[in-house]
Amino acid sequence: MKRPAPCNLIWTPIITMSNRDAHTISVIIPTLGRGTIAQTREALSQQTRHADEICEILDGDRRGISWARNEGIRRSSGDLVVFVDDDCIPPPDWLERMVGALDRHQADVAGGTFEEPDPLLGDIRRLEVMPVGEQVDRQGVVGNGGNIMFRRTCLERLRTEDGYIYNEAWTHGSEDWELIIRLRQRGTVQVYVPVPVLHLRRAPLRSHLVHQYRRGVGIAQLFRFVRTSGGAGVPHESLLWKDGSIGSPARFAVAIWKKGLGPFNPGAFTRPRHYVQYWLGEKFRAVGFVRGLLLRK
Repeated sequence: MKRPAPCNLIWTPIITMSNRDAHTISVIIPTLGRGTIAQTREALSQQTRHADEICEILDGDRRGISWARNEGIRRSSGDLVVFVDDDCIPPPDWLERMVGALDRHQADVAGGTFEEPDPLLGDIRRLEVMPVGEQVDRQGVVGNGGNIMFRRTCLERLRTEDGYIYNEAWTHGSEDWELIIRLRQRGTVQVYVPVPVLHLRRAPLRSHLVHQYRRGVGIAQLFRFVRTSGGAGVPHESLLWKDGSIGSPARFAVAIWKKGLGPFNPGAFTRPRHYVQYWLGEKFRAVGFVRGLLLRK
């Protein structure tokens, strides 16, 4: 029996006679075939500013989200490239507000964040204080690969100068931030747009701990990249880098105290068990980080 094709490209052009801006928008949805993608499609059909192209990339061979995003960029043709995940539901004014912010600020990138219906993930998301209004991003909050818009020209510049857009060797969320840092190093303007998409991921304990371990591995990749680049293009501080100090003994001591022993913030959670799950997750993330440093790839 002939083996099925490793990926499935679904291409859906949409007529956009009502669109009043000067852009062609390509929305790319990397997918593993989750059933939630039907809700993503429905949300895109209800946009006040319709997409001109919708490209679903089914990663049947689990090559990774970076591969799927690169494939979507290659197959699409819009001057604006937008990414949303297959477990996300954007609000009706999502594309309209994103393209409007991009043009108002003459920006290269526009991005938002997630709204989490899962109680644990909602508590964790609220730990990070996000800007309340649209603004040029100097804090380093733009970068969420499930809610972001790029001018194609800045992505193609990365392909020309670096030989790739998304780094397919990177995993577990670090690929988003590596790309954003490379764009910042080139002086791109990035704007935060307070238009969250609804993220349908659930986080039972086992799933959460596995996810946090993998995130730790990805953070180790990012840490090595930041250290190699001397912190160029990194606008915000981290437990491991601040004020030009990257991976110093003092920074590691702070990280061990806050992540290895802490966090010490049970009052930030709506339920005590959410704090316990979060606390355990931080330990798994720390183990993943150490593992990622030892892997060195």
